[in-house]
Amino acid sequence: MKRRESLYRIPLFAALFSGAASIALSQEHHGHDGGEKNSLPLSFRYLKKIREMLTWIRNTQSQNMLEASHAIAAKHMEGRTCWCSWDMGHGPNIDILPPGRNGLPEIFKPGYDPKKSKDGDLFLKSTENGSLDEVDTKDMFVIGMPVPWGADAQGYELLEEHVKKLMIRPWCDIWIETNLTTVGALMDVPGMTTPVGPASGVIGMVTFWMMTADACRIMAQRGKSVPVRGDEPPINLNEEKRNVGLASPVMDDYFDTVMNQLELIGSEMGAIRAIARMAVDSVLSGGRVYGYDRYGGFASESRGRRGGLLLTQGISCDKDNNITDWQSWAGKETPSSKDLIIMGLSKPDDEVDLKSLDTFRKIGMKVVSIGPMTRNGKIPEGRTVPKETDVHAGAMCDTYGIFAIPGFDRKVCPTSGPLLNQIFWASCMEMVEEIRRRTNGDVPAVFRSVALKGGYDHFWQMIELYKKRGY
Repeated sequence: MKRRESLYRIPLFAALFSGAASIALSQEHHGHDGGEKNSLPLSFRYLKKIREMLTWIRNTQSQNMLEASHAIAAKHMEGRTCWCSWDMGHGPNIDILPPGRNGLPEIFKPGYDPKKSKDGDLFLKSTENGSLDEVDTKDMFVIGMPVPWGADAQGYELLEEHVKKLMIRPWCDIWIETNLTTVGALMDVPGMTTPVGPASGVIGMVTFWMMTADACRIMAQRGKSVPVRGDEPPINLNEEKRNVGLASPVMDDYFDTVMNQLELIGSEMGAIRAIARMAVDSVLSGGRVYGYDRYGGFASESRGRRGGLLLTQGISCDKDNNITDWQSWAGKETPSSKDLIIMGLSKPDDEVDLKSLDTFRKIGMKVVSIGPMTRNGKIPEGRTVPKETDVHAGAMCDTYGIFAIPGFDRKVCPTSGPLLNQIFWASCMEMVEEIRRRTNGDVPAVFRSVALKGGYDHFWQMIELYKKRGY
């Protein structure tokens, strides 16, 4: 019997239901948060619950994540391929797929190709793609975590029968528990038939960057480094404030940084509420709300997400960097001045994003932006998207990574991905409350996971409701 099989048989109940874990599970399970009994706005409650989930993961899973960092570093230094299919929202690897992603060290191969994988490779895996028997035959080292549409998450009994087969934990050498449920969303709202506000995206991003930070540190300990993607100028370690000491883990430093920035979302609630008001203005006047980004990751997050609103659609650029595919759940659309575009940024002055902004302006659309507005703490000279949109939120995060590691040519591990995710979902929570205020109590249509029993019936019911009302 392989090690991963013996690990799978170890009962988890003692760990999961002790101390803070039992409190977290009782609060998080299926998204119950007390509803209107809590006087805080929905957006604040959602952001608080996300921070509580991340804190539980750091407090209980850091040892597993550090062991994973050692495995990633060792496998890469051996010349093995480190495959990666890690849940970062409405799809795997969303935060690392853009070709020029700033702060991404060249360690991982996104996806998985059984024709190219070899004995002894590593797989950072939260999705069931490809034959796990094949992975096991090659004795790959597998690091896993649960996903809402898989049978390893809490709430297994709620899944459709065919989804119950999607289990990866028996094949994992290291398991990172996150308390994610199969419902996948956190917030109960009176009148909504399913919870709103997904959690897996930010959790996947934060855990990925925490492990990556220490994998880089461990390689540097041994005098090794890898290229780092992006357009940051080569760094001078003597001038950097966040130089990494190689003796101690740094994943807690990443966690503390991103948590501080997540709390600062509250300081931009004025901008977030302005975005929500503009979105509701659009849908109540017959317009649409689009979530845009150049490469499609944020666009995917804003369309068809479990726990997400039907009123937000996703749009991105084609291979020629043009925007052509205007769609909503009602079918093909003609863009108009009634529409709102929410531009998701990974850097403030991307030339394709600026071209897209010009396209939106020619149509007469309202345009807002979320994401970093600085490079290395400074606003770039010349044109930037945040300078030219109607509203911007994201002053707390930066384009580049946050750690300067000896031997690495650029800083690694940005926080902009998790912040972009959470600013967007905080905006969606505000949209829910704005619609309730302005429609005498109506709530917007929200998706239930189609992996759950009855999920497809709910899916089509929500689309019909959206077609009727526009939200």
